[in-house]
Amino acid sequence: MKEYKAGIYLRLSHEDISENNSIEAQRTITTEYAKKNKYNVVEEYVDNGYSGMLSSRPAFNRMIVDILNNKINMVIVKDISRLTRDKNKTGYYTEIFFPDNDIRFISVTEMIDSGDRYEIDDSIMFRGLVNQYYVADISKKIKSVKTNRKKNGEFVEHKVPYGYKKDEDDKYKVVFDTNVCENVKLIYAMYLQGFSQSQIAKHLTNLKMDTPKKYKGENCKINEWRNDTISRILKDPFYMGKLIINKYVTEYRTKKTKLTPKEKWILVDGKHEALISEDDFKLVQQKLEHKYKKPEQKYEYLLKGLVYCGYCNSRMQYKYRARTKVRNKVIENPVRHWYYKCRMIYKFPSICDKGHTISEEALNEIVLNSLKKRLSKFKIDEYTGDIIDEYKKVNANFKLLNQYEKKKSKIENSITNLYNKKLEGVIQLEEFKEQYCNLKQELKSTEEQILGLKKNCKTCELDENVKQIIIDFKNGKELDNEIIKILINRIKVYEGKTVDITFNI
Repeated sequence: MKEYKAGIYLRLSHEDISENNSIEAQRTITTEYAKKNKYNVVEEYVDNGYSGMLSSRPAFNRMIVDILNNKINMVIVKDISRLTRDKNKTGYYTEIFFPDNDIRFISVTEMIDSGDRYEIDDSIMFRGLVNQYYVADISKKIKSVKTNRKKNGEFVEHKVPYGYKKDEDDKYKVVFDTNVCENVKLIYAMYLQGFSQSQIAKHLTNLKMDTPKKYKGENCKINEWRNDTISRILKDPFYMGKLIINKYVTEYRTKKTKLTPKEKWILVDGKHEALISEDDFKLVQQKLEHKYKKPEQKYEYLLKGLVYCGYCNSRMQYKYRARTKVRNKVIENPVRHWYYKCRMIYKFPSICDKGHTISEEALNEIVLNSLKKRLSKFKIDEYTGDIIDEYKKVNANFKLLNQYEKKKSKIENSITNLYNKKLEGVIQLEEFKEQYCNLKQELKSTEEQILGLKKNCKTCELDENVKQIIIDFKNGKELDNEIIKILINRIKVYEGKTVDITFNI
């Protein structure tokens, strides 16, 4: 008789409010079942607070690794919805992954047991469809309830904007936080008086006022106001008594939240008192819009992503200043002068107060001259021909490798499409099994080809690329950002145009 090493998987999401789905309830049901059938439980995997639509969960990922390492060969759950609520994932694990890895799968309350010899049960797929529909339905209902409450002016969010606090008598209402609401008024007043965001941030820091994060008790190592904090406060319509509907959209499958375009926001009157008048708020938005008008074309610069401050190691900001007048005469087409500047002086001056700059032209000249000196040390002229021949050979292998990797991707897509056909009833079980076996064999052969090609290419990947770059450079070819990143790891800039370059070669 086969000896089983069982893993019990328990999962509870925020939407699972039933007592039957609590972690303790799941643990009791699964462990008692294992004891009754004398299965040896070697590991317990618990994901508390994770949706069943998520593909990646800490304990679930650990269980998959243990399966691949043969630590367990049986998975026991209370019901299939604990494993996943995604209908496609339900089928993948029960029909493909578990059988391929010789895993016996048991769902206790649904009386599903794959047994010693795995057989595909179409009822599992039906349960997967029901579980996914349940999550989608719950997600829609929650969103609908929140939207209706917001339309009625009720505050339903977890976090309250700085300057307000939740009303002790009504959890859907907020009131002024008298400890800090005057700080918000000060920020708006100073900005309308002509102070910049950085000046306001510096002023609040000098007054030793706690930042919003620090005030709310969040982990905050540096208690200094930042420009982006001021910017968020200046742009939030909540301060003029409005609530935003549809600001964020959450995908119920992945639980990922993204910001929606501003034109899709819906503003409604909230039940909270405004800190800032609507007229003042609109004046601030006009000033911000004028300030942040972006240039039509984005300039791609040579040393992008490589330039850092030598004092604080933060990446230096790439900026430009445009000269619009010469001797009090306006220039029709102002010339932009690009330069690098350490912006930490605006964010956290206690970390770095240098604020030093260097022009792009000067830094490019220093870096290119240093590169020229370094590359000239490589004495490769006498065997240039051999290098080019070898490079072509390696390059051909890379092309072939690329073709096989594309082929692998196509086969994996074919397996997914085949599975979907089985799910939709387009093909029968026997036809599915036959095509699946053929595709798995083809995938295995392709992966072996890829492995062999990678071994052939590995010996001279970077070296030959660098040699070719040197040849091209000596022949007068200009370097671009992509090539420079192969040659240089980091460029540190200090005051007085002092530059320290860390090379990759």
